[in-house]
Amino acid sequence: MQTVLLVVAALAIAVVAVAFAVLVRGILREMRGIGQVTQDLSHFLKTAEEELTSTTHDARAALNNVERLVGTVNETVARVDRVAEGAQRVLDGAFLASTAAKAVKSSSVGLASVYEGVKQGIKALCGCRETNKGGTSDE
Repeated sequence: MQTVLLVVAALAIAVVAVAFAVLVRGILREMRGIGQVTQDLSHFLKTAEEELTSTTHDARAALNNVERLVGTVNETVARVDRVAEGAQRVLDGAFLASTAAKAVKSSSVGLASVYEGVKQGIKALCGCRETNKGGTSDE
């Protein structure tokens, strides 16, 4: 009976040893898989960091370009405003000149009429008669 117990114990130990070996082999296989995933993840993170660094640099350069463009646009808008103000002043001056020219024209017509009336009045007072081209009076 002792022999049977020894054989059963030896078989139990052998089964446990085989199970332990299978378990260790499976764990080692999974550890290699985990190592490969870790390597792949490390490579992915390194590539992502390089791409993010490059993208960040490009984004900064683009923002700097946009800032310069906005500054240039603001300067251009200020220049256009100054030109528009100058044009408005010129138009205002032209309107004033046109109004003044009309006033001078109407004044000169009125002055010509007054001059002609004064001239005729002086002739009438002096008794002078107007002569036409033929040298005869117009009465």
